[in-house]
Amino acid sequence: MADRTRITRLSRVLAATAASALTATGLTACGGSGSSSNTLVVAEWTNASAVQETQAIDAAFEKAHPGVTVKLETAPTTAGAWPALQSSLLAAKNVDVLAQFAQSPEKYPPASTGIQPSGTAALVANGQFLDLGSQPFMKRFDPSTQQFTMGYKGGVYGVTTAEYVNNTGLFYKKDLLAKYGLSVPTTFDQFVGDLKVLKSKGVSPVFVAGKDGYQSIIWFGIYNQLLMRAQPASAANSLWIQRDQQFWQGRQNWNSQVYEEAAQRYEQIMSYIEPDAGGVPAQTAPGVWAANADNYPFLVDGSYDGNTIATANPALDFGFFAVPGTDNASWNRADLAPDLTWTVPKWAKHQTLALEYLDFFTQQSNYAAWVKATGSVSTEPAVPTPTLGWTDWLTTHASQGFIGTTLPWLPPSTGTGNPAGGPTLTNTRPFGDQSLTSALDQSAQAYTAAVKP
Repeated sequence: MADRTRITRLSRVLAATAASALTATGLTACGGSGSSSNTLVVAEWTNASAVQETQAIDAAFEKAHPGVTVKLETAPTTAGAWPALQSSLLAAKNVDVLAQFAQSPEKYPPASTGIQPSGTAALVANGQFLDLGSQPFMKRFDPSTQQFTMGYKGGVYGVTTAEYVNNTGLFYKKDLLAKYGLSVPTTFDQFVGDLKVLKSKGVSPVFVAGKDGYQSIIWFGIYNQLLMRAQPASAANSLWIQRDQQFWQGRQNWNSQVYEEAAQRYEQIMSYIEPDAGGVPAQTAPGVWAANADNYPFLVDGSYDGNTIATANPALDFGFFAVPGTDNASWNRADLAPDLTWTVPKWAKHQTLALEYLDFFTQQSNYAAWVKATGSVSTEPAVPTPTLGWTDWLTTHASQGFIGTTLPWLPPSTGTGNPAGGPTLTNTRPFGDQSLTSALDQSAQAYTAAVKP
């Protein structure tokens, strides 16, 4: 969800459903502190499975804390609804536990760039959140990962509980591949060869929510794999910062060879997408793909939608893997995206209760149920990533993935839609008239102009 388009759906789950879900999900309701009557305001963006399981945890927390009511605020991330809700809650100082997108060290550029942190990074840098680093529940997590995602000047200002594969994400229909004698491709050439075969059989190989820009999953995924190449996953962050520095210093730009190569590969894949993809919204794409069992072998989407697909068509035999963007199978790793991160504002009305809530949420049994419901990769070492019907590839290969990124540092003068931030894929073929190579040249010129003293 962070720095990328993300699917959202209205929650179909009523609060009353959460209480009845306690037994089914195996939630633990441990004894609480006997807090006096309070309303704890928790806010997260709309994702049906995540909201449903959060509501179940909320109900269990209320049971363990007599007199406490948890008020869950949600909004979709489309059409600016989530930023609007967040801004309203922050302005009114009326939230105790606030979901944020996980960050990374590169979100805090050196002062010499003149770039001020924005979004979540600005809230952290401006001291809006409690430092959770010394909280007992943080011992359940890998400290280096938490420092990476929400660390700032020695503190850790949130607890990252979700991680998905977004960029590089592809779902596939196992029966369709088997029908045409195909297996999960491991290299780019094999993938394109499979797409050719599928198209020759009269099916539309790739389904993508082009209206909301989900083609970026392919674009970012390919060029991140090319940038990483033979590097170990642990080198990802230093590589991204090096890339940012090289952009800033004029030693790399959008029309550098690696992006030109990625553009050629991206355009090859885009030549096999559903012809009407430009009108497909993210909100309905997983359900439409699931319902069409005899068409669209591949779906471009993040792993967060796996359980949504399974619910939409329980009979569908499908899986998930990372788009193979290079010709070396060992380089085609999942681009991991740390995601939902819980924070506690410094001015929260019920700070102590908020910390109790985070301790409760991250208890192993409660957290395991939440991870299973959402299809997230577990961020607690003691809680295994769940094995679901569609996660066979993911559970085997996620540990080999790298924490990805998308954009280099952008100068303060660049605004929304400025080509310095990279090409706008909805304007490039097959969605628009511009070639991606031309768009890269335009972006390179804009970035150079933007960083000139």
